[in-house]
Amino acid sequence: MAIRISKDIFNLSGKTVVLTGGLGLLGLNYVLELSQRGAKVAVLDMKVKKDAEKILKQKTGGYFRTIFYRQTDITDENDVKKAAEEIIKNFGGVDVLINNAALVPKVEKGGKTKSSGSLFEELGIDSWNEEIKVNILGTVICCKVFGKKMRSGSSVINISSIYGVVAPDQSIYRKGFVKPGTYGVTKAAVINLTKYLAAYWGHKNIRVNCVVLGGVFAGQDRDFLKKYSAKTPLGRMADSRDFNGIMVYLSSDASSYATGASFVIDGGWTAW
Repeated sequence: MAIRISKDIFNLSGKTVVLTGGLGLLGLNYVLELSQRGAKVAVLDMKVKKDAEKILKQKTGGYFRTIFYRQTDITDENDVKKAAEEIIKNFGGVDVLINNAALVPKVEKGGKTKSSGSLFEELGIDSWNEEIKVNILGTVICCKVFGKKMRSGSSVINISSIYGVVAPDQSIYRKGFVKPGTYGVTKAAVINLTKYLAAYWGHKNIRVNCVVLGGVFAGQDRDFLKKYSAKTPLGRMADSRDFNGIMVYLSSDASSYATGASFVIDGGWTAW
């Protein structure tokens, strides 16, 4: 009796993935992981092409030949449309869209963020609008433009955060710093957008899911790391590669019946 060999449902060969914000800490890991599994990856980010391609080549080595880069402003619909045309010309279609790009306020010396006052009452409206523009409008534009190009069986992966589900615990941050609310508000909106589009595109067999990410270790100070880890059942922050698996799952045929879902990958942060 002949042995029947099952198809590798996690294989991404033949699939084209569009990844926004592909030059960041997480984005570069996604590019490498998806490329290694056979996907062609179109990376959209804001760096000039020469600098971006140097970074991508260093990260991906021999897989660089399957990567297409375009400097793109995701808040500009016409620019995104041009990017989509170039990607389809190069790769023939779009199977997966990962909306990874986002603005996250950086903490400066003295406890302030670069884009916002530390207190809600001092929140700069200009910075509020800028984060909404990138984190919500940019995601909407990419879904709108690439959604028109996607084939049956395609997948949209939106990226949210634990702060889109629960409020920040201000006690884990250093004295004088208050985590702004803007980021969480935008990431909560991404979760609802995911559900809307899953219902809207279900008849086209286009799946739309959301990944809710926990905090990632990126050189934070020891005191913050200790406080964050104590609030997490697994006792640590995420490694930058901890989310690769969920990206492969949602990009592949393994997730063919998953849509409208929020996959919380946070080490248990929101479990208690």
